Amino acid sequence: MITTACELDQLPSEGIVAESLSTNYEGLLAATNGNYAMMKDVITYYGANNTANYWIRHYHHLAEYASDNVMLSGSTTDPLFYSFTREHFAAMNNTSYLWFSSYRIINGANQIIAVLGDTQDENSRQLLGESYFLRAFMHLELLKLFALPYSHGVDNDGVILKLSIEDSPLKARSTVGQCYDQIEEDLLLAEELMGTGRGRAFASKGAAQALLSRVYLHMERWQDAIDYADEVITNGPYELEPRDNYVNSLWNSASSSEAIWYVAQLLQDDKTLAAVGSMYLTDQGLGWGEIYPSKTLRDLLGANPNDVRNDFIKPDYDVDGVTVKQRNGYPKYFITKFSYQDDVVTLNSPQMIRLAEVYLNRSEAYAHLNNESEALADVNKIRERAGLSGTELYSAGDFKGLANILEVVLNERRLELAWEGFRTHDLVRNKMNIDRSYPGVHLPNGETTQIIPWDDLRNIYFIPLNEVTNNTEAKQNP
Repeated sequence: MITTACELDQLPSEGIVAESLSTNYEGLLAATNGNYAMMKDVITYYGANNTANYWIRHYHHLAEYASDNVMLSGSTTDPLFYSFTREHFAAMNNTSYLWFSSYRIINGANQIIAVLGDTQDENSRQLLGESYFLRAFMHLELLKLFALPYSHGVDNDGVILKLSIEDSPLKARSTVGQCYDQIEEDLLLAEELMGTGRGRAFASKGAAQALLSRVYLHMERWQDAIDYADEVITNGPYELEPRDNYVNSLWNSASSSEAIWYVAQLLQDDKTLAAVGSMYLTDQGLGWGEIYPSKTLRDLLGANPNDVRNDFIKPDYDVDGVTVKQRNGYPKYFITKFSYQDDVVTLNSPQMIRLAEVYLNRSEAYAHLNNESEALADVNKIRERAGLSGTELYSAGDFKGLANILEVVLNERRLELAWEGFRTHDLVRNKMNIDRSYPGVHLPNGETTQIIPWDDLRNIYFIPLNEVTNNTEAKQNP
């Protein structure tokens, strides 16, 4: 697997080989598009093509299912089970495939970077910037899943930095600090190289700036996070969707004024039962509908019935229209956030970066700087968009039972970014425990509570067995 990921002699671009790209812009364009496509396409893995094996799906499960936002209503043979129950092992198929496909995308980006060098052509500079962006994004997401947060220590093991097509497949993990420094360097280059871009299904200057606000938040460089969020909010072409189009804007990313970067999926990309949304929803005979919102999150949203974000939760009623059906004794509340693109039940183009996150990045940075008024202003901006007003908003004298301004911000991040893969990392990087004291198969028989310490070893995953077996330089997580 490592040899394949690091020594590709052909890019994912309709058969255009690397040697021909230096004089062929169309080849570069196709190759770059192919790198994006590897996030949604099934890549042959150990000689097999499995519809459930694609980057978006595995990333979503790994990033979200260990959080306090979801509950699983029964056992399943899908490896998502081990993400939810946190019963990790090094040979998990989902971690192995995601690691493999992430580095294949990084390798594809490195191919483009090697060919373009220091090009001065405007169109080529855009593609070069997109490649630096993709390389940074993939390294960042690998860090989130396989390494301790920056706040836990910069000298901890990070991931393997792949920065050249000449890199040896035998390479040690860089430190967390080294990884973040490289990600920052790549994104600053991407920002410099790119303009408004080729549409929001591709990276742009604004996407690089928005991702930098996230990176600086992780690095606890609060003012830098604020500055880059300011740039996106003030000067970017993005606007928060109004309340009455909010749900539709998540269903149909291509028409969203809030989307900064999304992974475009068309009808031919619909994975039906293997779609991200299929685990959350059953409709028109499609979808498994086995993952539900946690009771704590459902109660949190339900405390404000006017909150439009409640509309992503769809009770599965019995014939009486009142009683909620059950699965294995658990009430069936479906989640529709990743469904209904073009009215297709299982189709969706997930937004990897959107403006609401940028507001909340800025809000959290203000909270860490004890700038309560600015932090509250951004939180209330998001709440007002959700349809809340008056006493439903926060004020300096009313945190609604929360202990401090940071808890206010993290609470709002939980509501706004629910099921988008942020929650576990938000808690752990802030050294807060994960409370999963609600019904679900994660609780042993007879147990009613589960408090996961912020420093629990299984807040991150094992480095895949294939990597540590073939790459003797790579150290396994404890």
